Amino acid sequence: MSLIDWAIVSFYGIIVITIGFLASQKPSNTNEYFRGGRQLPWWAIGFSIIATSFSAASLLGGPGQGYGHGFLYLQLQLGDLIGYGLVIALFLPFFVNLNLTTAYEYLEKRFDGKTRSLGSLCFLLFVIARLGALLYGASLVVSTVTGMPLYLTIVLVGLFSILYTVTGGITAVVWTDVLQFGMIFVGLGAGIWTAVSQVDGGFGQLWATAGEAGKLTVFNLSWQPDSIYSLPTALFAYGVLSFAVAGTNQQSVQRYVSCSDVPSARKAIFVGWFMGFVGVAATLFLGVILFAFYRLNSGLPDDVMGDQILPFFILNQVPPVASGFLVAAIFAAAMSSIDSALHSLATCMTVDFYDRYFLREEAEGKSLKMAKLLIVVWGILGILSAFYVASTGEDLLPFLVTYTTVFLGPLLGIFLMGVLFPRVNANGAFYGTVITVMLMIVASEAGWVSFPGIWRSAITAPIGVIIGYLISLFGEIPGARSIQGLTLWTQIGQGNRLLDRPGLEEEEDSAE
Repeated sequence: MSLIDWAIVSFYGIIVITIGFLASQKPSNTNEYFRGGRQLPWWAIGFSIIATSFSAASLLGGPGQGYGHGFLYLQLQLGDLIGYGLVIALFLPFFVNLNLTTAYEYLEKRFDGKTRSLGSLCFLLFVIARLGALLYGASLVVSTVTGMPLYLTIVLVGLFSILYTVTGGITAVVWTDVLQFGMIFVGLGAGIWTAVSQVDGGFGQLWATAGEAGKLTVFNLSWQPDSIYSLPTALFAYGVLSFAVAGTNQQSVQRYVSCSDVPSARKAIFVGWFMGFVGVAATLFLGVILFAFYRLNSGLPDDVMGDQILPFFILNQVPPVASGFLVAAIFAAAMSSIDSALHSLATCMTVDFYDRYFLREEAEGKSLKMAKLLIVVWGILGILSAFYVASTGEDLLPFLVTYTTVFLGPLLGIFLMGVLFPRVNANGAFYGTVITVMLMIVASEAGWVSFPGIWRSAITAPIGVIIGYLISLFGEIPGARSIQGLTLWTQIGQGNRLLDRPGLEEEEDSAE
């Protein structure tokens, strides 16, 4: 890292902090802090939707995938399109028109408080386990390419993310996500330019070399259930997984409910998918170019592979200025995931638990202070978690994959029960989900199931729905309050005006 590289990274950091400071002038209540007053432009929210899931691991993993498998990974974006399409068709009108702050408030309106708490808890477990791994992975890369000590990098990335997230709320998160996603493309462009400029014959030679090695193939039509590089698996298995993430994950839902109306949210989702398609294609393109670059130029050690290829390229081939933009891009990818995790974590804990169970009366000031406190607390815990991973070498991701993702399919099942099956009651939804999760954990530990992990959501979601429905048949039929305006069928019958029916809120209040 030269002086000018550090200047580029520092200038980028100053811009991010400035955005956080400007955004902090506005949030005076929880509606502003959690949803931006529903006044954020849909195109900015669209960028934020994809930036949230585009972590440092994505920026490094994409070139690694391109290097090893060409453009085959791009098939998963078709699965994403299916997932987002299902969210728009089934869930989006409820999230936006019900004026929700968290996705799990719908579960209380449709079922009861315990089902809402279960859904929110599933999400919290996922994010808490993921936070330390996100921070550690990002800091490790930044430490490698800058030469800074790992622990210092963890502290800097963590504190930096906490600072602008806690000051500006969702407004700061969304606008910094827009900046960060733009910076990612600048960094990718710098890497591609470096590779092209250092090869005789330029881009044409690199592209021809990649084509000769079969790296330009996009579709694999063969049926390979255990391979993400198979189109059927990408469409069906990953499509349902994407549906579960985009439809039940508060990090995504918080963007939808920050839109002013359903059409704006729909446009934001399509922008998010399209920019995600472009972003993944760009990272794969860089990986394909790097494959051709090292095929024409020796110098890549045999033990450098996958996620290590881009850092190695930055350290050994990228000149000053370009390396500064690439490092800033890695910072950007890291923080766009960490800030979203912190903010959604604080939102769920405040709205679904603190306000729901502990706040005796409506007090905007107390809720806002609690949300900011939770961002700081969980940011610090995330730093400590990353320290633990760095000191022991015991990655948290195996725990995440083995246990917390087992909730994802059943969590999708709860929402499907609520939206599609008016006969399902609160006990059916709650106990059906709990039983499904327990069955999956026991079956996985005992080795009773051997289906590939990517199919887990596609298999467990319908199992949860079936069990929940059967349990409901032995219980009471849900009352009108539990289904009017809260299922796909009653929503259609009411012309998509979920909360405009007079007396709904008063009916809910009297029932409570």
